[in-house]
Amino acid sequence: MTPAPGADGEPFGPFDSFDPRALERRFEPLEVLGRRLWLPAIVNTQGRPVPRLAALAVGRARLLAGRSPFEPGDAWPDGDVAAAFGAACHQLALGEVARGHEEVTEQVLRSLLWHLDRIAGRAAHAGRAAAIAESARAFHDDWETQREELREVLRIFDSLDGVANFARWTEIRGLLRSEPWLQVLAARERIAQMPKLSALIRRLGRLRPADDLQPRETSVADATERTLQWVRRPREVELPGVPLETEGIRRSGDFDRLLASEIVLLRRRRRLLAARLAEQTLLTYQHRQFWLEAAWVQEEGAPRARRPQPRPELVAGPMIVCVDTSASMAGAPEAVAKAVVLEAMRVAAAERRECLLFAFSGPGDLCELRLGRDVDGLHALAEFLWRSFHGGTDVCEPFERALGAVETRQWRQADLLIASDGEFGAPAALAARLREARDRLGLRVQGILIGDRETIGLREICSDIFWVRDWRRYAPREAPPGSAQVDSPVHSRRLTALYFPGAFVGRGAASDVGDDA
Repeated sequence: MTPAPGADGEPFGPFDSFDPRALERRFEPLEVLGRRLWLPAIVNTQGRPVPRLAALAVGRARLLAGRSPFEPGDAWPDGDVAAAFGAACHQLALGEVARGHEEVTEQVLRSLLWHLDRIAGRAAHAGRAAAIAESARAFHDDWETQREELREVLRIFDSLDGVANFARWTEIRGLLRSEPWLQVLAARERIAQMPKLSALIRRLGRLRPADDLQPRETSVADATERTLQWVRRPREVELPGVPLETEGIRRSGDFDRLLASEIVLLRRRRRLLAARLAEQTLLTYQHRQFWLEAAWVQEEGAPRARRPQPRPELVAGPMIVCVDTSASMAGAPEAVAKAVVLEAMRVAAAERRECLLFAFSGPGDLCELRLGRDVDGLHALAEFLWRSFHGGTDVCEPFERALGAVETRQWRQADLLIASDGEFGAPAALAARLREARDRLGLRVQGILIGDRETIGLREICSDIFWVRDWRRYAPREAPPGSAQVDSPVHSRRLTALYFPGAFVGRGAASDVGDDA
């Protein structure tokens, strides 16, 4: 019996469940999978394409959550294949390595698809059961070494972003087997024992207001110039796909929010429905998808008289690190300074901040390194940590370079950090320029003193000083080849006479020289 016709002259029945997105929805998992997975996922020889794509999307989510990509009852791959490869993933604990790491997850899935493709070729010679076992064993062997290497990197960095570049993984493997990497591990162990120093480094920079600090009282710098200021304002945060509140009705092509009057067209006026869908004129509910929250924003302030005004403390911006690599820093102070450099790079890599390093000693002996969150940055870090400290001390050149960088747009919101034993003098011109940069740009110069006493030179150039008083406990067990183990940078009468020649006037000629004690 022929179904009764509808209002548009076409029958009901088989067309009641018509879904215009059915064909497209079958390939929606491709949106979840990265582009590097599209081709191997589509052309793989195991199973049918649609179940395979859906299973890969689920496996990707499981790996990112720290689980095995295959579980009993999955529609793809077949039971024997899923059992063999699932056992290999479980033995390797790949979920622990891939948890939260997009690039590692993608590489695991690419490797899985490659080894699954090998089953068909091996089955022609050895049988399907033997081919599955051999392919699963090959996958296990490939990832057994690679998993340990990834864990080595995770011992240093909280994330593998930028470092887990599998196109350059051969370089990473070479670095992990080198002696400079031992210095990276040693520096990581030391910085783990200095949580207060780590907290100081995390707060460097002037990019955004600190959420956990109350505004501090400062004075307006200019009574006539309009300046940008941080104020607390409500901000709308979009929450895609989350209907928080129905606001009204609008015309669109969104099937998920159709009015009941439009749903009736599915039965009686399908052609009219198709026309409205094409024109995006279907009546649908309008949902509010924004949430109001308070946030710090920058606004242009009106000219105002000089008066105290609340201003939030700014944190978490770019970092410029100056490290004293003179001979007086060799030994335990050198170990602390290297730990500072490692922690600066770790913070920059985790929070996607910029980090610039100036390693200085005597005149003309200056090394500039950009510590990026990539393979090149990791090589530069390991090379720096492997070097031994030597030479004299000249702070003028590194600070001139650092101040020049702060004048540029890229580093304008950076803070300056200097790690030293303080055994230097600060010329008056340099101290004046640093004061001018603090007043004009808001630059902060944080000092890390690795020694027994504060010096006038360090006090003149730093806004604040963090004192590492127990620096002796961080002495390296073995010095790098060619380095000299110098004892502590303890102040003595000889150093005082060198930097402050008038300090011992009237105490006799022998007192001016004195013995190191």
